[in-house]
Amino acid sequence: MIAKIKNHTFMFWIAGLVSLGGILYGYDVGVISGALLFMKNSIPMSDTQTGLIVGAVLGGGLIGTLAAGPIGDRYGRRLLIMTSSVVFILGVGMVLFAHSFAMILGARLFLGAGVGIVSVAVPLYVTEMVPANDRGKYMTFFQLLLTFGIVLAYVVDLLFTPSGNWRAMFAVVLVPATVLLAGMFFLPESPRWLVANNQEQRARAVLLRLSPSVAQADEDIRLIRASLRQTHGTLRELLSREFWVPAAAAVTIAIFNQLTGINSFLQYAPLILKNAGIGSDMISMLGSAGIGVLNFLCTFLAVMLIDTVGRRPLLLAGVTGVMISEIYLGAIQSLGWSPFAQGILSLAGLFAFIVSFAIGPGVVVWLAISELFPTRVRGKGIALCLFFNSLASTLLATFFLPVSHALGMGCTYWLFAAFSFVYLLAAYFLLPETKTRSLEEIQSQFQSQFQQKNGNPELLAAKVVE
Repeated sequence: MIAKIKNHTFMFWIAGLVSLGGILYGYDVGVISGALLFMKNSIPMSDTQTGLIVGAVLGGGLIGTLAAGPIGDRYGRRLLIMTSSVVFILGVGMVLFAHSFAMILGARLFLGAGVGIVSVAVPLYVTEMVPANDRGKYMTFFQLLLTFGIVLAYVVDLLFTPSGNWRAMFAVVLVPATVLLAGMFFLPESPRWLVANNQEQRARAVLLRLSPSVAQADEDIRLIRASLRQTHGTLRELLSREFWVPAAAAVTIAIFNQLTGINSFLQYAPLILKNAGIGSDMISMLGSAGIGVLNFLCTFLAVMLIDTVGRRPLLLAGVTGVMISEIYLGAIQSLGWSPFAQGILSLAGLFAFIVSFAIGPGVVVWLAISELFPTRVRGKGIALCLFFNSLASTLLATFFLPVSHALGMGCTYWLFAAFSFVYLLAAYFLLPETKTRSLEEIQSQFQSQFQQKNGNPELLAAKVVE
């Protein structure tokens, strides 16, 4: 019993520490919403340049996600997380010394690389460290702390609103970045990566700290070794017909998670609320902070439900709620209400959107893209998904203002609702339920389906024997 408690304490410590990467991600996404209100006073920018500044962190994420997979596969998951912390620290330093549009754009791109790396590194590490029964709970720590990072950014923005010190808004993230970097010196490497790199003794030592018994640790080693023999770990393997279904499911979910409009709403929240009819900078910032707090609380609820209700039901319910909220938000824009009434009704719609997103897409996306790939290609698979995720997010953040000005906010909301409907169909037809199942079991299911569809003689013979 004591050993089991120690195992759970160790897993909680691991998941909690590395999920500080979620704070880095969320803070970087959220801080720009308030900083934009004051940044223009010292660095004049057009609407197009503003969009580029907002989208730059996600554009840099494209570079980060592409680099993260190969780095993680070659040098380990632990070093990958440490690299992301260093990038964040250097990126904030660049922001503090930026005095022109080009300099702040470069700093945001560099910070974006950190976002891209951490979004691959943390889900990859946690997925490979914790057992199947607890994976959903511990994996969603990342999303929980990501939403906390957004709340923290909104609160910090609010605190610095009277002074308008936007550089100080960015500087606060140095604290969690430094803690994460220091903490990673005390955590072990992923046992699955160690086995893949012929370091089984080290892997066994790690598993003994995570598993309730020696027998379980040895069984985990055997399963990992067996799964590694079934794949070659190349990009060509990842894109082969055998892995088309899990890859298609993961990539589709990664893309459409952004096409709900979530990051655009979070990054432009103060501007959206002001344009909807909510007056001053302070009031719009308070509304944004309310959105962030609600996002965090509903994500906490989802963490409690993910391993009991399951991934698939939460995602389907959440995406349905997102779509309905966006249809409502679009309708509000065309009803001719007074600016104040329209602002309050829009805030209510945004609250409903955040609740729906947080309980479903917000937590499930990280699990889906990390659980569906086999061990040897998991790093490359997650990087591929997050590349497309960052690409979609970058395009939306960059062109959100021009598109909303061209179409009007009502039609923009309806456009996002249409994307959410496609997301709902994709999740219904492509995503399997994976709760409480080991990574090797999930991999085995997809391989069995592929072999059965392609008439594998060994599988058919096994079915005859059964």
